[in-house]
Amino acid sequence: MQEELYQAAAQYVRSYLLRTAQIGDPKRGEQRATARYWHTLNVYQTVGTILDSEGADERTCQICRLGALFHDIDVYTVSHSDHGIRGAETATRYLRKNDYAPDVIELVARAVHDHNYDFDDERSTAAQVNEMIQTMPRTSLMVLDADVLDKIGVSNIVTALIQVGRADKSAHEAALELTDGWPLERARAWRDFLTTETGRKLGDQRFDFYQQFLAQISTEMVIRDPFEATALAMAHI
Repeated sequence: MQEELYQAAAQYVRSYLLRTAQIGDPKRGEQRATARYWHTLNVYQTVGTILDSEGADERTCQICRLGALFHDIDVYTVSHSDHGIRGAETATRYLRKNDYAPDVIELVARAVHDHNYDFDDERSTAAQVNEMIQTMPRTSLMVLDADVLDKIGVSNIVTALIQVGRADKSAHEAALELTDGWPLERARAWRDFLTTETGRKLGDQRFDFYQQFLAQISTEMVIRDPFEATALAMAHI
């Protein structure tokens, strides 16, 4: 029965994302909505892993799974800074219409709202993590961690490859940019914002894999011409 409810919610989210993305971007809306939906599925899968490892009860599982499905539903209807607020409203309407318990609705909406935490570069990461742990429900923390984890590891690698793998670049140029620092620093920054025990463990595993992947690139590919300086010198003779 629960799986049927999750399937119905997922189909609602998928159609909502497609409709709202196409309104804002008729040309690329379907592509953007599809990418966002698959990110949502990643978060849904990861929150399940966290729930299993944390020994969550059935009610907590329901709240977190629904929170994962709805967390980005309004990413195309408002500014990014407000999509958690609007998404909480949309989730509330859907869940009320489908007769979910009031306490479940409240915590799902809270998880959708909280996942869009306003990280502040001017404050220490430790202080912000402590603030989240002190002020957010456990269900919000698990959904937030699942979302953050999709920015680390394999997902981060694939995203970075798409961004650097433009048609006008050769393989070694893409590899050079990938190993140049920013993807790894991005992954490290997100890892440090994880709050749950399972989230931190998964974050370490994914980050370690990412570091190994980058190291393997340098092992198997030549990304800097060892003869470039000599070639340049010869050109000026």
